[in-house]
Amino acid sequence: MIYNLNEMYSPRQKVIWFAFYTRVVVLLVQAVSNNIIPDHKANVFVSPEDPTLHVTTVDVIINRLLGGLKRWDAQYFIHIAQFGYTYENSLAFFPLFPLIVRYVAYILNSIFGNIINFHSNLLISATLVNLLFFLKSVDVLHKLSLRIFHSESKAYKSAILYCVNPASIFFTAPYSESLFAYTSFYTMLKCTEQESLRFANIDIMSAFPAGLSLTTRSNGIVNLGFIIYTSFKNTLEKTIPEIIYKYKTLRNKLILPVLVLPILTTIVTLILTVIMSFIPFILVQIYNYMKFCVDNEHNLPEYLLISNYVLPGNANSPWCNYSIPLSYSYIQSHYWGVGFLKYYKLKQFPNFALATPILLLIIINCLIYIKNNLRICLRLGIRDNILNFGYAKMPYRPKFYSKGFGTNEAVFFVYVVHIMFLSIFCILFVHIQVATRFLASASPILYWICSTKINVSPTPSSDQNTINEHFRHIGVAKKIPSHHLSIVNLEGVDNMYSKWRTFIVSKRMPDLMSRIIQVYFLSYFFIGTVLFSNFYPWT
Repeated sequence: MIYNLNEMYSPRQKVIWFAFYTRVVVLLVQAVSNNIIPDHKANVFVSPEDPTLHVTTVDVIINRLLGGLKRWDAQYFIHIAQFGYTYENSLAFFPLFPLIVRYVAYILNSIFGNIINFHSNLLISATLVNLLFFLKSVDVLHKLSLRIFHSESKAYKSAILYCVNPASIFFTAPYSESLFAYTSFYTMLKCTEQESLRFANIDIMSAFPAGLSLTTRSNGIVNLGFIIYTSFKNTLEKTIPEIIYKYKTLRNKLILPVLVLPILTTIVTLILTVIMSFIPFILVQIYNYMKFCVDNEHNLPEYLLISNYVLPGNANSPWCNYSIPLSYSYIQSHYWGVGFLKYYKLKQFPNFALATPILLLIIINCLIYIKNNLRICLRLGIRDNILNFGYAKMPYRPKFYSKGFGTNEAVFFVYVVHIMFLSIFCILFVHIQVATRFLASASPILYWICSTKINVSPTPSSDQNTINEHFRHIGVAKKIPSHHLSIVNLEGVDNMYSKWRTFIVSKRMPDLMSRIIQVYFLSYFFIGTVLFSNFYPWT
């Protein structure tokens, strides 16, 4: 077979195209299962329908095609996008995602309003918004992984695994997972870049994705840890050694206060960055307080006046009287029963079983990382030679482990701490079944661990010969980037000319661990989509 090099997809193109096709598969699977499998009668919130809303034949078709996405918490997100925060319990869902969905729906409604009602436009809008942010998030994850691993092979495998992650249905349904993953990964990416201000040890622009993640999900606040840690690490590794060096080489010691100026600048920049990150969150809390804690008329239509829910303007909720009136913790505890070990009941055993794979994968491998890198962890990921401050020290020869995730790599420290905190929080406080989507959208660690564990079967020698002969024949072998060639060798020549064929779906894994990872990701991908789209319990 003769191949045209110009038609071969780069690793980044492969990742984005595969991400797109996985979203198409999710939409097809949910549409088919929603139409052939009876829905489970779940006793959960369902958004009231506007009795005056005109339903056309096109609306019926859209509901047939996308109706399986309006399940579980998706009902809240669509409701908020359509009506706003009409009930107190809806404050558990942060506003950025439903706001984006609403304004995209306004645009769609201005174009298709004559044939499609606003509710259908909201559903289409949510699907398109999540498709866009999923593609953006996989692209950012690929860039971040490449910067952390310095290996195209591992970065590529991480991004491909993310495309079929075990919580995939939540990245397509009207949930905030795709948006949160994008803002979180982008915050992490910004924290790996060089400082944007001359004397600052943090890129102040990282405040924007961090602030957006804070208005997307409550656990976005943990992303600020990356900003603070990066500033702290860069100060110790760059600024302080430079100050010490200049102090030792300068004759006039009186200018020491001038030398310390970069540290003061770093502190000011860090404070500004954190404040900028918090501003959107603070505005949301002010809105919540004015909406539900100030006595006023709500002016809601009659079909939204449900007596079981606390309506805006009642001003009688306990959280309104808190010294810091934040609604989130009260609402999670009061309406969802979230609290320390509150979910530990025998009847919840199936939900614990659902969450066990991701928790075991993450916690076991993070503990191995800590064990193999105990010296690095005790130094908080700071370079060993920095803490000497110029004094002699016996050289440290690290132990090398052949199969340990991130062994002797200090760069993973902050990510391990971040995911371990979230994992322990899931185990102790939240409804355990949400751990899969909670962790899959908050951190790249799951994909990084699995990318180092999964071994792709070797490229057949015939394929390898075809690759080499092809590059030799066209006479441009020297022009092929090495990272590009490494993915060709990983995938095989045929896969690199396909937009959707990748190792995770087309190759047989050579060892047990690789097969377990492959089965786990793909089974949760398909089974989760089927169950979710018919209101059956899932992650």
